[in-house]
Amino acid sequence: MKVVSFLEIKRRALSRGKRAGKGVCMACVVLVSLSACQTTSGTGGGTSSSVQNVQDMTAAHKTLLSAGREAEIEHKYEMAANAYGRLYEKRPNDSIVLASFIRTMRYSGKSREIVAYVEANTQHLLKNPSVKFEYGKALITAGKKAKALSVLQDVSTKIRDNWDVFSAMGIAYDALGNFPKAVQMYTQALQLSPGNVVVLNNMAMSEAMNGQLAAAILTLEKAANLDRNNSHVRQNLALLYAVRGDVNKAKALASMDLSSGDLETNLTFYQRFGGRGLE
Repeated sequence: MKVVSFLEIKRRALSRGKRAGKGVCMACVVLVSLSACQTTSGTGGGTSSSVQNVQDMTAAHKTLLSAGREAEIEHKYEMAANAYGRLYEKRPNDSIVLASFIRTMRYSGKSREIVAYVEANTQHLLKNPSVKFEYGKALITAGKKAKALSVLQDVSTKIRDNWDVFSAMGIAYDALGNFPKAVQMYTQALQLSPGNVVVLNNMAMSEAMNGQLAAAILTLEKAANLDRNNSHVRQNLALLYAVRGDVNKAKALASMDLSSGDLETNLTFYQRFGGRGLE
């Protein structure tokens, strides 16, 4: 099994809009993604549209919008992006549709394509905070980390009450290797959304990447206690236990979610990390 770094896994995780399910090897899953259904202020994701926006649509436009929403709910992101993209071509001034198009393109693993499209064709809508936020997140997964941070910092001055904005800035700082600053952003996100398991999970990974293994484990233990049904957090916590050298503890925790075959695979991974810390 190829073992990838915490930071590389985090970059990959941003491109997906759903959590990993049971049976996923822990060595391949570390960071929780930015989720389309996690925002609290309605500016950073999801499938909502204003009533006025829907009312002025033709029947054909409404059909495309419904197709995009249904596909996104079912995690069929390429299908959703296709529907939103076709709808945006018909409504080139609709910021809500464009934000949905950018988001689902990112979830489809096509961040570079959508970033290029936005920069070439939709500059007139980048003043819209929702559009700019989705564009900023796409920049991270497109590998344009410094530009992403600049864009997200500007968004944060316009959207001040959304934890997801600060969480995204945390991920951008992580991508740039500035882990202390990333933790500061996650802390601000937690002030807006106390006990948010997504933010706690990503904060823990930042702490781990910064060599603060004990703090990372405490943060993940808090997240696991807040959401005892979150297999993703348990897998991450088991991984950090293994990095600390607590292989038996890691195995016991991982066995709650993994099949016997995946568990044996992970044991090999644990033994490679056991007692090594974060070298």
